[in-house]
Amino acid sequence: MPSAFLGGVVVAILAGFANGAFALPLRYARRWEWENTWLVFSCFSLIFLPWVAAFIFVPHLTSLLHDAPLTFFLPGVIAGLFWGLSFVLYGIGLDMVGIAVGNAVVASMSTIAGTLGPLIVYAPDKLLTTTSLVLIAAISLIVFGIYTYSKAGTRKEKETAGQEASTTRTKGSFKAGLTICLITGPLGTVFIYGIGSSRGLVNASAAAGASPIFVGCVPMAVTFSVGFIANLLYCGYKLRQNGTFDRFATSGSFVRNSALAFSMAVMWFAGLLMYGASAVKMGRLGPSIGFGLFVSGTVLFANFLGWRAGEWKGASPSVVRDFLKGMTLVVIAIFVIAFGVH
Repeated sequence: MPSAFLGGVVVAILAGFANGAFALPLRYARRWEWENTWLVFSCFSLIFLPWVAAFIFVPHLTSLLHDAPLTFFLPGVIAGLFWGLSFVLYGIGLDMVGIAVGNAVVASMSTIAGTLGPLIVYAPDKLLTTTSLVLIAAISLIVFGIYTYSKAGTRKEKETAGQEASTTRTKGSFKAGLTICLITGPLGTVFIYGIGSSRGLVNASAAAGASPIFVGCVPMAVTFSVGFIANLLYCGYKLRQNGTFDRFATSGSFVRNSALAFSMAVMWFAGLLMYGASAVKMGRLGPSIGFGLFVSGTVLFANFLGWRAGEWKGASPSVVRDFLKGMTLVVIAIFVIAFGVH
């Protein structure tokens, strides 16, 4: 196995670990609701850190932005609008179908779209090769693993919190909510195209002297900045709906909670930077291979942290076995990708 490819595999999995852990500090926020913490997190992760990274890793950034024609920014703007919309739809979909079902559907659809989409768009000639077929088989394992542990999660909720707890939906029809979740998964991956299709900004960054690993920093910053708009509007809506805007001033924990939100942003953004670096190391199929490994790492580490936090305490042995089966399928998929796709 080429060392560059192996390095890309390792970096992609580590990226998933960072993404799987980023929400952990959310548990320790004091007297803030979700919308308070998420708004501050969004400011750091979608505005502050992407542009700091762009200024650090892309020489002469100010001149590059000044000289670039507006058409260079168009792919990132369009992708950012749809990616931001996916965030709002995610919240609505989970509200209609429940967390367990909604997360499973969104995660499965994003895995499929984030792997096959870049393959079709950026390497269509590789679609029917042995490498791609092995990748598709691995993605099938990941999706089935997600389905298996999600089903176990639903059973665990019924066992530990009562039959009604896992099936409660606040509003809307299940069919409409399921449709929203099916759409949300693919929309959540469009940031890949905001970066990969911004060839003008990528080439300008390379010409300015940026490393091949970091030439995507500027289109990433553009995409996330536009995506921030939807996050801002949705958090503002929730703050008004729940009457929680004054928590910023009255909680007495602004500095502490903001620091937690910043740590979330660092882990989340570092994960995406590492995903981008892994894609570069793995060649033309890098965005697809890297995304499969990225999702696998996210699923494994997020569930490991949940296990350590006692989220599966009280579950029956059969539920725990199904949970472990799901995680095992994801691990097998990682080995299939690592040793079968290169």
